[in-house]
Amino acid sequence: MAAIGLSAMPAVSLFGSILEGPEIAGKEGARVKTVFIYPPSKTMADDPDGWWSWPGTEFDAEGHQKKLSSEISDIGSRLNMNISINEKPVSVEKDVQTVIGEIKSEQVDGILLVLYHNWTLPLADALLEAAEELGIPSVFYIELGVKHGSIRKYHRPGLYFIQAKDDFGAIESGMRMINARKLLKQTTLLSITDEEGRSISREPFLGVTTKPILFDYYAKVFHSIDIGVRAREFITEVSKNALEINKVSQVALENATRAYFALKKIIEEENADAVTMNCLRRGMLKPCLGFSMLNNQLIPATCENDFNAAYGQMIAQLVTGQPGFQHNPAFNTEENRYYASHCTCPTMLHGPDGEDMKYRLTRFLHTNEGSCAIQVFWEPGEEVTMIHYYTGKEPRMDIYSGTVFKSHQDLVGCATNVEINITDRNNADQVQGHHSILLCGNQTKVFKSFALLHKIQIMDPLV
Repeated sequence: MAAIGLSAMPAVSLFGSILEGPEIAGKEGARVKTVFIYPPSKTMADDPDGWWSWPGTEFDAEGHQKKLSSEISDIGSRLNMNISINEKPVSVEKDVQTVIGEIKSEQVDGILLVLYHNWTLPLADALLEAAEELGIPSVFYIELGVKHGSIRKYHRPGLYFIQAKDDFGAIESGMRMINARKLLKQTTLLSITDEEGRSISREPFLGVTTKPILFDYYAKVFHSIDIGVRAREFITEVSKNALEINKVSQVALENATRAYFALKKIIEEENADAVTMNCLRRGMLKPCLGFSMLNNQLIPATCENDFNAAYGQMIAQLVTGQPGFQHNPAFNTEENRYYASHCTCPTMLHGPDGEDMKYRLTRFLHTNEGSCAIQVFWEPGEEVTMIHYYTGKEPRMDIYSGTVFKSHQDLVGCATNVEINITDRNNADQVQGHHSILLCGNQTKVFKSFALLHKIQIMDPLV
């Protein structure tokens, strides 16, 4: 199935979206310092009685550093991060003190340590301890076969530990985790509401700024949108890719399109990054289809002014590069399955470069005015992950794993529905939280590592 609306929706990147018009001001990516830790090979080769320990005398540490440095530079370019790399490896205690001084003076957002010699582990430990004292998150990578023995002490808050063989993807994931926190501190969430007199606020841990926008202004922009060439192209593309258009009139499609373009216009005007909205009982002004399309472009859009859902959607998109599905929860007690349902599911659930999900356009189910929503069909058997973020100075997260059982063709609950077998709990009803974010793929380890790195408490589902 062709991706929806790519001719009408320009290419985007995480929280640096290019809307139709001027480019939104970019964010400053995280500053990360990369340090390699090993004695130069020559110091061992020149000693006939030298003992290399793991990984052995044939390990080309300098060659591995050159290879990994190239990969790290590419990661920095892809993520728009400032990743510096110390060419000189840390091999003695004096080097450790030099690097600690650099970390302090450069005011980095994180460090990446790479260990290539078993005996230099105490030097890495000293750098990790210094980073912890400075409140700096650390990614620690040990090439498989370099160290033997227990690694349990490295599974601790403030640290993402990797021991693997040439796993550049894991390193990139660690960089995403550090970068996400940096970007969230620069993020503006628009809250469209009827409540007058609200002031700009800031989430206490993530640092997201929330700016209120009155619904009357949204309505004014909505009614100003002309169904011209761009709007008609959008309607044509969304319609032609649908499996079916179920009880949705042309007027409803036009109003769904107005909502989408109105939201984009307001986001651009405010130089914002995300939007949430008191969207229920809004008649033809409801943003269901628009929210789906915005999330397709990795512009977080969440229903009902639920800030926790907005923060969860932001975290999901930044950490994985995929949009999630904010949903209402229910439970199939007889089959022990979880049931997720809502009206704004993205179709590009595997990310902007992934394959589109099958979908149909349908009427919004809970009112009689005939406004447009979207029904997305999840693939049976696909692994999924679910998160819920609880805001606060000491935030918490729920994280769950599962597999898709079925998206029901008949409309049950809200437009998109997906029934899930929860695979990491005995009972589906152990899942907590309302408006959680559901994502394609087994992302549980990524989110648990993100929570551990940033010292976010993972909730016990039985409490």
